Amino acid sequence: MEQKSTFLPALQFGLLTGLAMVVYTLILYLAGVDMHSYWNLFNYVLFVGGLYWGMSSIREKQLEGVMSYGKAFGTGFLITLFAAILLAIFAYFYLQYINPSALAKASAEAENKILASNPNISDADLQKALDMVKIFTNPFMSAVTQFISNLIAGTIFSLIIAIFAKREDRTLA
Repeated sequence: MEQKSTFLPALQFGLLTGLAMVVYTLILYLAGVDMHSYWNLFNYVLFVGGLYWGMSSIREKQLEGVMSYGKAFGTGFLITLFAAILLAIFAYFYLQYINPSALAKASAEAENKILASNPNISDADLQKALDMVKIFTNPFMSAVTQFISNLIAGTIFSLIIAIFAKREDRTLA
């Protein structure tokens, strides 16, 4: 049995999954939902759903209903990679142009946490800590962080979902 490449279908499902997550994020933003709300957890449901949908569809349409665990994981990883790239690009534009106040708010929250955990911190030490926070609270670094965290989460999800998406060949040789 000839196995077809899963690259292009994984690209398609990765972009669809990422797009669904982008649209949901924009809906939350337009609805005025706080970024720390439990509603943001639904993005993980979209991620897991997109991974399973992609893996099972690719198994049925590209691989004639047979997919090993390794192939399922690899397909899930590719879907994750493409979704993570799209989400990182979106995160950059979202934080740069759509909601730039989110980073200012995150910096202020970080400062409050530093002061709450160490009320006797010197001005110099506080400034060093805030300078460190500033490095990571810009659109580019936030996009990089978003990419890495989505890649890690998606890899873990793919390892688990591949257990359910795999289907071994039951035909006798």
